[in-house]
Amino acid sequence: MDLMGGYLLVLLVLFSANIALLLGNTKINNLKLLVISAIFSIFTFALMNLSSNINIGLLDYFGYIFLVISILTFFIMAYCTKNNNFRALFYSVIIIFITSVVLLSSQSSLDLFSHISYSLLFFIILFVVYQLTKLLHHAKRQYSVIIGEYMALASILIFLFALTYNSTLNLKYAMFSSFLILTPTYQLIYVIIGIFVVLVAGVLINDMRGNR
Repeated sequence: MDLMGGYLLVLLVLFSANIALLLGNTKINNLKLLVISAIFSIFTFALMNLSSNINIGLLDYFGYIFLVISILTFFIMAYCTKNNNFRALFYSVIIIFITSVVLLSSQSSLDLFSHISYSLLFFIILFVVYQLTKLLHHAKRQYSVIIGEYMALASILIFLFALTYNSTLNLKYAMFSSFLILTPTYQLIYVIIGIFVVLVAGVLINDMRGNR
């Protein structure tokens, strides 16, 4: 995995969970959730593939790009949660997500398998986190506060990316190759996908029984 592919993976996880939390404001049955997750996953896959064909030299500027993403995420969150405008917050997160994917994918050298794996991971996180939001609605704190706290922490993490980007870019990654050999990445991905397929099948079967 190249450096930009690693950043893309982290942001994909952050934004997929964020989108799921925002969708948690609406009631969606498991079948519709499955369709929505699939649409987002396919869109993400197409976006990464198309963006990988863009040749723009931006590697030296990602410290500033991460800084802008962090500031935008925080201030949009603060404004929208204060005014309870979660629809505007949802669309703003989608726009920031798309921009981030395009910029990072254009600088990465990920192959087709990586794009498929990333999009499947997006699908899994969106589906699972939305299921967890059903429990979060019963928490003592308001659900809007939970969303705000999550987005604040996400913006802080991206801000740390901005501060450490130049140092990370200049690391000699050859020294980490021995550790990477010990990690069965592809096998782990297959196991996660297999477990998720079983989970989704169980949820759908239970949902169908409940509707009878």
